[in-house]
Amino acid sequence: MALAGVRVLELEGLGPGPLAACVLADFGADVVTICRVSNGKVQSQEDPVSRGKRSIAVDLKSPEGLAAVKKMVEKADVFIEPFRPGVVERLGLGPEDLCKLNPRLIYGRMTGFGQGGTKFATMAGHDNNYLALSGTLDFFRRGQDRPHPPANYGADYAGGGMMLAMGVLLSLLERAQSGKGQVIDAAMIDGANYVALPLYKWAQSGFMPVKPDGHMDAEKYILVQASHFCEAYLCKEDPKKPGSQQYMSVQAIEPQFYKVLLKGLNLDKEQGLPAQYDKSAWPWMKARFASIFATKTRDEWAEIFYGTDACAVPVLNYMEAATHPHNVARGSFAPTPGKAGALEPAPAPKLSRTPGSAPRRNPTPGGDTSKVLLDYGFPSAEVKDLLGKGALVEVSQSKL
Repeated sequence: MALAGVRVLELEGLGPGPLAACVLADFGADVVTICRVSNGKVQSQEDPVSRGKRSIAVDLKSPEGLAAVKKMVEKADVFIEPFRPGVVERLGLGPEDLCKLNPRLIYGRMTGFGQGGTKFATMAGHDNNYLALSGTLDFFRRGQDRPHPPANYGADYAGGGMMLAMGVLLSLLERAQSGKGQVIDAAMIDGANYVALPLYKWAQSGFMPVKPDGHMDAEKYILVQASHFCEAYLCKEDPKKPGSQQYMSVQAIEPQFYKVLLKGLNLDKEQGLPAQYDKSAWPWMKARFASIFATKTRDEWAEIFYGTDACAVPVLNYMEAATHPHNVARGSFAPTPGKAGALEPAPAPKLSRTPGSAPRRNPTPGGDTSKVLLDYGFPSAEVKDLLGKGALVEVSQSKL
């Protein structure tokens, strides 16, 4: 696999840090998650994206536990920490401490507002807060409505986890030339606006309409469904799915695609239709389209537009997406281990020679403690001693 032989130590957290480590594990890295031990008990957050990782439980407040982690760092390639600035320094696991032990170490830091700047760096926050301060939450609006955050993948996962994973990969490539590690300051606020770079450029060029106060003019911007040819249309209720609202996604921006859309809607021969980009006609054309889409079910419209360039596809829920023929043919989803019938996203992108692994089980928190330390070169007697002192905890592997 692409990252075979890369050793990653991850201080357990939630959200973007675990996703970054999950991506590395999916492509072959040996990722070890370090769970916290308090009063002899494992305190695990059990983030759902821990597939393929191994887990150890360490009392980081004990001198022996801290020393054990530092000893592992000497043989690791990557260290990931998910806390606010200053937390790991107080634990004795900050980048200055660990990079002295291992100059080749790539030290990944995952935060919301970053390691420096203003008081924001020490403040709590969540996905939409980072989007807001990055200037990107303003892009998630329609008409005159307020901003609507896109669940929590905009900053947490796209701007955070994936950016951290990219930072690790870039650093591994650079280390092959220099022989030196480095510190990655991965902030969700930075990653969110970096992913949105084209939108900033479009605002500068005028392609994205902007109001005098600087906010995006959502009533005029086609990419946020201002027009009738970029919209999600409610379809006729499907008798097979009573009570469920089903939609078609339409984004026929280019004239040649718009013509195909009109044909599918039986409007291609109608006389007197306004020009596609006549903005004064968008509201009533949107109402016209809505009335037409309401005459058939989503699946009926999907069949009409299948194989065409109308840029009209069904809006699927996550379960439907996993079993859609196109996604099945591509292997976009794979079975979730231990959950009969459940499917989850497979690793992406698809590499021709060294593809990612099929989804594997999440580890039992603290279930790999002895095996991992032995793999890192600890003598078995030392492992037993650390377990006896409570610096490490071993948990029986789950059979689920």
